[in-house]
Amino acid sequence: MLQEIAPLLFDNGFRVCTPEDQDLALVCDAEGVLLKEGETLELPRAGDIPDAAYTYLFAVGGKTVFLAQTDNPVVLPGYAYKPLSQLRRAQPKAIAFAAATGHQLYRWYLRRRFCGVCGTPTQPSAKERSLVCPNCGNTEYPSIMPAVIVGIVDGDRLLMTKYANRPFANWALVAGYAEIGEALEETVRRETMEEVGLLLGKIVYYRSQPWPFSGSLLMGFYAQLDGSDDISLNDGELAEAAWLHQNEIDIPFEDVSLTNEMICRFHWEGRRVLDTDRDPRPLREILL
Repeated sequence: MLQEIAPLLFDNGFRVCTPEDQDLALVCDAEGVLLKEGETLELPRAGDIPDAAYTYLFAVGGKTVFLAQTDNPVVLPGYAYKPLSQLRRAQPKAIAFAAATGHQLYRWYLRRRFCGVCGTPTQPSAKERSLVCPNCGNTEYPSIMPAVIVGIVDGDRLLMTKYANRPFANWALVAGYAEIGEALEETVRRETMEEVGLLLGKIVYYRSQPWPFSGSLLMGFYAQLDGSDDISLNDGELAEAAWLHQNEIDIPFEDVSLTNEMICRFHWEGRRVLDTDRDPRPLREILL
């Protein structure tokens, strides 16, 4: 998946430091990230943007990445802003992951400039990744929204869905955000009922994935259908839902998203995805 960049390491430990000229600079706008033009992703260097205010973000593959913020839009010869939507399958994957994750933090910093309690401008903490109000002491941490992805299984069939009113028109799975006071297993059952009107029996946790494009922490589950297989599109979020036999699924493994991996895993293993003693390795280690 996108975050799996081994043998490179992602180090998100908090630091307070200033950049060297060769450190990577992440420059963002509302929709994307400044990258060198060409087929291979490349971030600018801090030395290219000397007048920016820098915030340390993380290290990827031993290279430190700083958020660079300026009063005016940054214009560099040979660089252009690339929309986040183009990063999902871009290479190298480590830079795509760094750019998307950095943009998630950029959005958080932008939206938490003022205290949500008293309205005072916030200040970065010197001991952890947080923003602190110097007036009332309110502390804000990066926003991470928990969400579930559900692979609903009926024998050798998997329930596949397509979203309504979205540019993404490929096959997907039932998905949705957890609500306040709700366990994730309850989210799985509620979202399934709301989107396709189906009841579930056994629920098995699969894997999780940080998804910086929406600021989510995705948690994947496979679930056994319990009762009728009649689909009812209830809430307007889906344009289509259909049962596909294991052998009818013809989707290439992209090694990017949890949804894609779960669909391909069912194509590979069928109903065995519901077994708790199945092969625990990530699918990329099996197929690639």
